[in-house]
Amino acid sequence: TGGTSKWTGDQIDELLEGIGGMVETNIGTTSGGAFVNVLSEYSDVGLEVMSEVLRRPQFDEDKIDLAKVQERTEISRRNDEVSTIARREFTKQIYGPDSPYARNTEYTTIDAITRDDLVDFHRTYFQPQNVQIAIWGDFDKGEIIEKVKKYFGDWEKGAPVNPEPPKVD
Repeated sequence: TGGTSKWTGDQIDELLEGIGGMVETNIGTTSGGAFVNVLSEYSDVGLEVMSEVLRRPQFDEDKIDLAKVQERTEISRRNDEVSTIARREFTKQIYGPDSPYARNTEYTTIDAITRDDLVDFHRTYFQPQNVQIAIWGDFDKGEIIEKVKKYFGDWEKGAPVNPEPPKVD
């Protein structure tokens, strides 16, 4: 939502809305993902947007603040569903209370996150050697490969990162 060095988040929304497209990103405990959906005739636009989002996010402070408000709301409601409580406690039992998999987001952890933290995380983990690109739809294979090279081909590899997965108790 924070945009890129080329477009604001609102400009990306307008651009994709104008062609009936969409982009989504997510980060989970052990992986992340990004997804763009456009008609094949707009594959250049879709690939350029995806390249910008993955390679040059802006991390605008106002969007970070909004995300923090949303996370605080999630924290305040996390005990509303029995299944959520059960899943949280089950994870602690399986991995142990000190495991990264058993951690819970708290108000203090949300408050401690800075824009610099996000920039550092992105610099460390968003590298071409950590990305897999899958494309499907109505397109010419050779043409789409050339387009991927056009938008991602100059993406320089970063330092290798091989975190150790947490142990199961």
